Amino acid sequence: MDQRYSVLGFPEKLDGRQRFLPYALLLAVTFALYGATLYFNFVWDDLDYIVENYQIQGLSLAHLRSIWRYPFSGQYAPLHHNFLALLYFVSELKPIGYHLAQVLLHASCVCLLYFVLREIESGRVAFLASLLFAVFPANIETVAWVSETKSTLALLFFLLSFWAFLRLRACERWRYGAWSAFLLALSLLAKINTVVAPAIFLLYDYRQAYSFKKSRAWTLAVFFLISVIFFGITLFYTSSASLAFPDRLVDGVLRDNGSIHHADSNGYYGGVYVHLLNLPRLFLFYLRMTVFPRPLSAWHMLRIYESPNWVVAVSWFSLLALLFILYLSPRNIQFWGLWFVVFLIPVLQVLPNPVWVADRYLYVPAIGAFVLLSKLFFWVLDGIGNLWPRLAWEAGMLAVLLTFTWQTYQHVPVWRNELTLWTDAMNHCPTSALCHARLGKALLRAGYSDLAIKEFVRAVEIRPSPQYLIYLGDAYTDDAGDYQRGLAAYKTARESGPLPLFYWAKVAKAYYLSGDFKEATRIIEAGQKLDADDPGLLLVNGFVQWKQGNREQARRALQRLMALNTLYPRTPDAAAKFINHYWEHPAEAGQLLADLGPL
Repeated sequence: MDQRYSVLGFPEKLDGRQRFLPYALLLAVTFALYGATLYFNFVWDDLDYIVENYQIQGLSLAHLRSIWRYPFSGQYAPLHHNFLALLYFVSELKPIGYHLAQVLLHASCVCLLYFVLREIESGRVAFLASLLFAVFPANIETVAWVSETKSTLALLFFLLSFWAFLRLRACERWRYGAWSAFLLALSLLAKINTVVAPAIFLLYDYRQAYSFKKSRAWTLAVFFLISVIFFGITLFYTSSASLAFPDRLVDGVLRDNGSIHHADSNGYYGGVYVHLLNLPRLFLFYLRMTVFPRPLSAWHMLRIYESPNWVVAVSWFSLLALLFILYLSPRNIQFWGLWFVVFLIPVLQVLPNPVWVADRYLYVPAIGAFVLLSKLFFWVLDGIGNLWPRLAWEAGMLAVLLTFTWQTYQHVPVWRNELTLWTDAMNHCPTSALCHARLGKALLRAGYSDLAIKEFVRAVEIRPSPQYLIYLGDAYTDDAGDYQRGLAAYKTARESGPLPLFYWAKVAKAYYLSGDFKEATRIIEAGQKLDADDPGLLLVNGFVQWKQGNREQARRALQRLMALNTLYPRTPDAAAKFINHYWEHPAEAGQLLADLGPL
């Protein structure tokens, strides 16, 4: 079938400066859509990853050793944190530097995607697929959120690794294999989601119908070994994440009886059976979001079925039918269809994940769908002989691109700050305790403590768990100065279920702020019977002892605190930075440090 002219394609051979035209157009579209994010603030996990993460706030050997030795938030992604440390060195806590870096990373991914696709597809398919990726609305969460620099870094290094793999297969030179393995490791050091990359390499060999050779088998074995090692590291850190970070919650999961289910991060809701039962529905959710990316939200509500029914049966039938169609397709179609499937595997709840579905999980898988759509578009276009049907077909694709572009342009401002983000999210998760709690925290940071407390109360009404009661107690204690209500919320939390270890420090601090040092001491002693080295208790105890004039005891408590905090590098100002980070009363913290001297 002859290739026909299209306004959405470039000639296959571009000479001279013409070769840069596709890149210039892709960059122009990307910066036009996401340029506004340069003026956005930090949101959501950015506060944990950057503002309160002393680990990345320096480039000393102590900081780098801490980054590479210890996981963060249950994940081992040292390359990501090294990148954040570099950004902190340049921009400190000014969001513009981080957002600029993220837009540049995403733009690099868009251009590199076009470059790599040109190696295995026609230029026009490569350009249209890259353009669809550039304007895809579900990518907003990845690009506008600084914490997701891990995703853009992971994709960037994966694409480089894939390109090196293509060169390896083209010329059989071992150095390309070494580069591919090295770049794959860098991708996994940024984020684990590209752990399935070796399966893509294997599928490429299948697509090309390469004959079996020991050298090819050995290179694939090396790639799979790299993925297995990183997968093992991830499992190890994930298994201990609930102990280190007990405030990570699952929320917004609707049971099949219509009630809302909530589980702690160490809970595998429903077990393997329930997860497998709902797996096709997760897959179909992402397939629908690729074609119709709506609604876009920071938090999606999802109905989970606990037993077989007609919805589950239809979803399984649909998934199997799609896989059967893929099985009957040519190898080139199979490759891109399986790209979509394979890159979704890490986020299909085969392993427990507090977030069941999210827009950002489509960042890499959607590429396969866009290549398929582009190939279908040009295949049909080449088969149309008459002018007007051709124009109508091209107008249809232009409408898709313009719809995606407009939707992206309209939704990007939602990520301007915490308040705009969670106010918008509340439209899609009004029955989620987590959404109310997040909105409450956003309101606190904006100075609306009364409205924030109402959101925390609503979160507790939806789910009277210790975690949300502690959030309410914190708001009363630290922001409203209402210690009696704060203590009442903490007391209710104690009666509501298992408590995180940091609970005792919260209560002790509330008694300390209320002036009841005797009761604060009693709570500290009770908490230290459970964990004598709990950092929060050591911190509060330092203030209690200092306030009572026991400077030596206060010094010992705070020195022990700093000795235990392996995540915080040993630098001369480490104690001052640490205490100011975790004590919401800077004037009092400064007075304590002035009285006690160097720690």
